[in-house]
Amino acid sequence: MSLMGALHVGNSGLQTSSNALNTTGHNLSNVGTIGYTRQQVLQGNRRYNKIGESYISMQQVGLGVDYTKVRQVRDVFLDTSYRREAGRAGFYTTSYEASQEVFVFLGEMEEVQFQDSLQKMQDVAQELKNAPADATNQGLFVSKAASFLERAEAVYNGLCSYQDNLNGQIKDMVDKINKYGDQIYELNQKIVAIEAGGIESANDYRDVRNQLLDELGTMASISFEENIYGAVLVQVEGRDFVKQSYVNHMGTTQDAQTGFYNVVWPRDENNAVFNLQQKVSMEHGTDIGSLKALLLARGDRRGTYADLPVRPVREDYADDTEYSKALYEYNEAKDIYNRDVAPSLMVNTMAEFDRLIHDIVTSINEVLNPRTVTNEVKLDDNGNPVLDKDGNPVMVTKVSGFDLFLRKGVDDVTTEEDPDSPPTLYTVSNLKINPLLLQQYTYLGATKCEDGSYTTGFRKPDGSENQEMADALVALFGKEFAPLNPNNETKYTYMEYYNNFVGSLGTLGSVYEGMASNEMQAAESIDASRQQLVGVSDSEELTNMIKFQNAYNASSRYFNVINEMLAHVIERLG
Repeated sequence: MSLMGALHVGNSGLQTSSNALNTTGHNLSNVGTIGYTRQQVLQGNRRYNKIGESYISMQQVGLGVDYTKVRQVRDVFLDTSYRREAGRAGFYTTSYEASQEVFVFLGEMEEVQFQDSLQKMQDVAQELKNAPADATNQGLFVSKAASFLERAEAVYNGLCSYQDNLNGQIKDMVDKINKYGDQIYELNQKIVAIEAGGIESANDYRDVRNQLLDELGTMASISFEENIYGAVLVQVEGRDFVKQSYVNHMGTTQDAQTGFYNVVWPRDENNAVFNLQQKVSMEHGTDIGSLKALLLARGDRRGTYADLPVRPVREDYADDTEYSKALYEYNEAKDIYNRDVAPSLMVNTMAEFDRLIHDIVTSINEVLNPRTVTNEVKLDDNGNPVLDKDGNPVMVTKVSGFDLFLRKGVDDVTTEEDPDSPPTLYTVSNLKINPLLLQQYTYLGATKCEDGSYTTGFRKPDGSENQEMADALVALFGKEFAPLNPNNETKYTYMEYYNNFVGSLGTLGSVYEGMASNEMQAAESIDASRQQLVGVSDSEELTNMIKFQNAYNASSRYFNVINEMLAHVIERLG
């Protein structure tokens, strides 16, 4: 080898070692940087010059060492596993946080406000039983009923407010996912442009992109692959999201009645991103992502007691055929409940709470103002018979007193409830205290006399105390009226129902908390394995620094020796 060629070899050693030292220094300076991936230097031989051939091999002269590549040390399997488990952790953490917020609105953790109002109304009913004709007891019962309804409305409105809050979070998260998609797409373009020449590696851009993919994985179920050009193609919930040439943004449509956002794919004719009717399970991978958890927690409606089907009782039907038909319809309604209502924390909570209020107010109204169905057919304003949904004539219902609880959307207290007509329902949001009883509470428990006048103060038309009505009022609070939901057959009293209602929410929250903790531990365990691979070890990098420093020094000495030899030759020739 000529001395000039030897100088070239020495120079390659200096350049390669210098570049390796720069990479090592870059690693050390990012020891604590979140999302940084350790960079590894790959060195290789430069091409050889052929100077002849021998019997067993070619005679070649090397041109030194080359700084082949700086690569990131990552494992796609660990990345995929981490993002899947982080997505599950996001799903259950979001669900747990929602359940805790519901607990706050119920006010049961410290103040016990609603339970206290229910208990006070029960206590006042007992006082009324002891002295039905006492005007003070009558006024107190009306007052406590008003407080009870006020607190019930506050709880329900709080649940509605939080449901709206979840709705806003859904819109914000969709915008955030789209923003991340745009950033990943922009990084793809930069990485492809930098690496197109085959010289540089855009590893710092890749770090930012990987960090975005980690964040995206907590919000939705994603899959990804890197193409031959260095761009990452991302799928979200099984649909293309980041492509080589565009981003398939998520969109939202807004329900005209509820104002709730539906998450859709605008490029796919606004098809829904999520199938929320799928059973949530780890086995089928349907429990991934905070966005899906928000959608499930919010639900698609304001929950009411009408969302909870009531199991028919055989004694209420004339024969087995009618009962079998009612039972079949109940089972169908139960399937709909389990599909559409039960998975939603907010809708189910609102429905179970509203069932309690509905039974209390309708039962109290029935005791105070009994309904009597006559044989007379009800006529509309045009004199035509009124028919029910099955086409049968509706009979006239008469009342003998005053309702304590009225519906805001209906003036006639005898109008029956129709699930298809919300204004006819005795739901929390549609209730008010009878203003007549607020002004003249002695009309509580009134009875209509033959001349059209009314008795006052729990008295019968003959002037005697209506003790039976007062006793029936107290008995309401001790009866077992309904199970918590169609999946629970045990019937409860009002107080038992509410305690089990709150307890079931606590249990659900504990389940979500446990699942969230387990998934977070799983994600952290995978990330720990990943960090062993991608993380920077200062001791390892210092070892590399010493190695590359020694290589640099050796190349420098080699270069100096060749330089001195060349200078000596030139001096001799001169």
